[in-house]
Amino acid sequence: MGQTVPIIEHMAGMGDDTVRLKKYEKELRLRSEELIKVQRDLVAAQGELLKMQRQLIEKRETEITAVQTTAQQEMKSFSSVLEKKCATALAPKKIQTAIAAASEDRGCNIIIHGLEELNDKSVELETQVKSLFAELEEAPKVKSVERLGKPSGTTRPVKVVLRNRDVQQSIVSKKHLLKGSEKFKSVFLSPDRTIEERKERKTLVSRMKAMIQGSPGTHFIIRGNEVLEAPRE
Repeated sequence: MGQTVPIIEHMAGMGDDTVRLKKYEKELRLRSEELIKVQRDLVAAQGELLKMQRQLIEKRETEITAVQTTAQQEMKSFSSVLEKKCATALAPKKIQTAIAAASEDRGCNIIIHGLEELNDKSVELETQVKSLFAELEEAPKVKSVERLGKPSGTTRPVKVVLRNRDVQQSIVSKKHLLKGSEKFKSVFLSPDRTIEERKERKTLVSRMKAMIQGSPGTHFIIRGNEVLEAPRE
């Protein structure tokens, strides 16, 4: 009998261990199920994330396509407008006019400043010009005569187109004689200069005025692109 009690007590202890073991197994199984659920949720979340990324990419591609289509349409419209404008600008008549203006021989032209405006009739203007040239003992053949610019209350310059350069140079070289003319003493003659040439001329005149102020008793003239000292005539 003395040995039976410890065996029974030992077997009872083993029973308790079995109960605890089963309890641990149950808890482990629940933990495993929870972990599996978490993993499934994570996989589902990753799937949703990938879906959202694909949707975002598709949206951006759609927007880019729309922008490209709009840009292409605008470029096509701009090209059409540009083509029409170029066609107008490059019309044969306009091209001929531009070529004529570019090839105009300014060396045959004279610009008259300060010639009194009587009226708008070209016949009377031509008569005035011929009278002016007569003061210089010149009677050139004139191709055309016209006032430059619109009436503005001030005397507009007159552009005279002659038939050759030699006559133009001869007349311009005598322009100083107009100072002694009672009728045309306030008139000034000059070649028909381009805008750039007028700017250069203005610079030379300013330089000559400064030289005159520095040497009041000296006579200066502009010849070519230089200011030179010259004897008085």
